[in-house]
Amino acid sequence: IIGIVLGLMLVNPSLPNAYSVASGDVQPILFFGFLKVVGYQGSVLPAFFTAIVTSKLERFFKKIISDSLDLILRPFLTLLCGLILGLFIIGPIFHGVENYVLYAVTALLTLPYGIGGFLYGCFGQLLGILGIHHILNLLEINMLAKDGWNLLNPIGTCGNMAQAGAVLAVAVKTISSKMKQIAFPSALSATLGITEPAVFGVTLRLGKPFIMSMIGGGVGGFLASLLHLKASGMGLTGIPGALLYLNEQLPLYIFVNCVAFGVAFILTWLFGYKREENI
Repeated sequence: IIGIVLGLMLVNPSLPNAYSVASGDVQPILFFGFLKVVGYQGSVLPAFFTAIVTSKLERFFKKIISDSLDLILRPFLTLLCGLILGLFIIGPIFHGVENYVLYAVTALLTLPYGIGGFLYGCFGQLLGILGIHHILNLLEINMLAKDGWNLLNPIGTCGNMAQAGAVLAVAVKTISSKMKQIAFPSALSATLGITEPAVFGVTLRLGKPFIMSMIGGGVGGFLASLLHLKASGMGLTGIPGALLYLNEQLPLYIFVNCVAFGVAFILTWLFGYKREENI
């Protein structure tokens, strides 16, 4: 409960929206003349690490506060210290980390010969594990506002389809009925752009299938970058994402996603999963 309240404090409407600050529409709150404080809407790492540190403080307060005052003082002091740490120390640090990730992905997209597409197609899936991929919405918004096109969407979609291919290979190959019950629906949801069941339910737990999906996503992202695929919007990936390519690009969109899916499926079938393997 304390963790929930702490998270709500970090996205309180009284704090300037981080996206609005980044776009220049509003100014951050300035403390001590140099410390800029914003809300952490769309961020994951600040809340995550603030909660970890605050949980340690809560245990410390539990040891030093008497039982007669515990119910009153411990929640209050925990939230007070957690909020101060989150807004003034942990939040700015890890919000900066997320910004560096944003700059790195932006730089990747400028690399020639499809190199950036390959690297983001591979390693962009790691951002999803930590939830950092949400900050890339700002990059997509900027692209659409500037040029009317989204270069990140087709590359990211290849990573999703690669997850689907890897999970489907596990589903078909496994002898475990329990694994089949998890993997088949996860593969379907991944083709629709929802990869969390596939990642946390199958590929990341097994290890090797996740690596194979990274390779498949990299190959698909490489082709998407070489072919200069670009979406007309954002928010849709996988099969629904075809709506963003209803022009001469649609056959190419289908092609690169089929390649990502196929590469991940074949590699997982051959090297990433043993038939008798189970968890």
